[in-house]
Amino acid sequence: MAGSREAAEEVKRTLVTLRDGGAGPELAEMARDVLEGRISFRDVARSSAYAEPLMKAQEALLRWRAQADEEEQARLVAETQKRLYGDQDL
Repeated sequence: MAGSREAAEEVKRTLVTLRDGGAGPELAEMARDVLEGRISFRDVARSSAYAEPLMKAQEALLRWRAQADEEEQARLVAETQKRLYGDQDL
């Protein structure tokens, strides 16, 4: 699903962070359910139960992005690309 081994590993690391409470109890529950195979990403996207916590997380990201300078945003993009794609040429 993730497209590469690196991306799959990053998705799993992120889910583990969420499961451990990194974004609140609702997303911890969602991450546990995904990691344990009780729900798919497609079902998460369709679920009204997770809509509000996911929207809040997205709003927080958008607020950070609006406040971060271009250098910080570029650093995050480069770091994310490296974590997702490893040493592949983009």
